[in-house]
Amino acid sequence: MSPAVVIAVGAVLCFAGALSVRLAVVTAGFGLSWLLADVFGAAFATGLLIGLAGAVVALVLTLVLAHVVMFFTGAVVGAVLGAKLFVVLGGSDPSWLLAVVFVLAVGFVCGFLASRYQRAFLRWATAFAGAALVLSGLGRLAEDDAGLLYRPSGTTETVLLTLGWLVLGVAGALVQGVLTRRRSGD
Repeated sequence: MSPAVVIAVGAVLCFAGALSVRLAVVTAGFGLSWLLADVFGAAFATGLLIGLAGAVVALVLTLVLAHVVMFFTGAVVGAVLGAKLFVVLGGSDPSWLLAVVFVLAVGFVCGFLASRYQRAFLRWATAFAGAALVLSGLGRLAEDDAGLLYRPSGTTETVLLTLGWLVLGVAGALVQGVLTRRRSGD
């Protein structure tokens, strides 16, 4: 997958994800599918197709399951967070079973939190999920210079990635808060 596409999708999710539930679902579905395809070595075209399929599946599911849309949105966004956390904490030899269990667990918890706290939670969750995608894209774009943003190796790189993720995520949540207030006319 082109790192520029991932950066663009991540930026939309980070800075505007909670403004539209459908936008959050489509971008998070794409991001989740791409992250998982990329972790297991998919080529550009395959990753793009898997990402687009994930976006379409996520959107169709939210339309069909409208009464649980907040739970599903939170679960998809949470799965993006879980996928990035898995990469950060996982190591160099990923296990399919552990990846699936971890990503699903984080997704489920975030789905519950989204159904409970709705837009307030989604603003923060989409900001951090988008930040994860932006950092992953930047890490892939400059693997030699910024590879720690994609897959950190060692404690120092993990700490730097985590700090960058926190800063970008908070910035995204703050921008979304401003945009939400402007949109509602407050």
